[in-house]
Amino acid sequence: MIPTKASALLFTAPGKVSLTSHSLPEAGPADIITETLYTCVSPGTELRMLAGHYGAADQFPYLPGYNSIGRVIAVGPQARGYRVGDLVSAINPRSNPDIKALYGAHASHQVLATDIDQRPVLLPDGANPIDYVVTEIASISYRGVTSARPQRGETALVIGQGMIGAFSAAWLVAAGCRVGVIDLEESRLARARRFGAAIAITAAQPDTLDRALLFTRYGADIVVEASGSTPGVKLAHQLVRQKPKMPAGQYVREPVHFFAHDWPRLIWQANYLEDVPLNPHGCQISEGITTIASGDRGIEDRHRVIEELRRGSIRASDFIDRVAAPADAAAAYAGLQSRQLFSVVFDWSQVATIQSKAE
Repeated sequence: MIPTKASALLFTAPGKVSLTSHSLPEAGPADIITETLYTCVSPGTELRMLAGHYGAADQFPYLPGYNSIGRVIAVGPQARGYRVGDLVSAINPRSNPDIKALYGAHASHQVLATDIDQRPVLLPDGANPIDYVVTEIASISYRGVTSARPQRGETALVIGQGMIGAFSAAWLVAAGCRVGVIDLEESRLARARRFGAAIAITAAQPDTLDRALLFTRYGADIVVEASGSTPGVKLAHQLVRQKPKMPAGQYVREPVHFFAHDWPRLIWQANYLEDVPLNPHGCQISEGITTIASGDRGIEDRHRVIEELRRGSIRASDFIDRVAAPADAAAAYAGLQSRQLFSVVFDWSQVATIQSKAE
């Protein structure tokens, strides 16, 4: 039986979360309906929206969340290729006009369009759904990091070890780079060390810049700014590889890769609540610098991340701190806000079953 209602998380006011129920939107001929198994919180985006940022201040109450893993339970006649029983990773479900949604993926059931570029993507045959719950968030950092074309043996520094920064570091480690990370939280530095960072530096120390530069010769080949902060932006520019300065009376042979067409790369992987003034001439870069602001992810990034997860290049379990019931969402978001939790996944499997039986 196809449900007509869904249980869903609701941001009722700044800092307030509850579990509610709403009618599912009517499915079109190119839509599929899924029962949700897991949704993954995107802490940076969702916590800022819960605080009223990113245009959310005048939108309360609304349904949050933008990514999910679900099982297909109905297929429209024009939803070509999809089958009942398929496991899919999805973003941005259709909204119901009766209830406001800013993305709206934290729900027990979803109606998903298949005739758009960001359509649901299939998981591999025999997949364990929770092993792919990080697909959509991991795809954002994957796009930025792979755009920099990291090479084995290059040095990379990642500023900020929230989920986007942690995934950025993981992709760089998987590419064979020598990776260092910087963050304010010791717990995040500790997890970065466990999962491949060669050095983890506390951002609160007065010698943070000098400590990071000791990890390099003239600065990093790749710098990822994932903190979303003004200090992070300024530090990122100071860490990018610079042209060597010749000490008075000494001869220095410049490494060949300092010349044009092999410039250092600076990747912006965060959103910023304020404008950051910066004098580009103060960076003292060498012949040039490549800056990358990948923004979102495409369907090809999502397919590639699923394949990397299937092969075990990275593991979702390394990035999941807490699997919680949707009924415990208020406490889960509070844990993220206080930094007691690194990440949260909601398990909707029982909620979806109860919702279906209720109808």
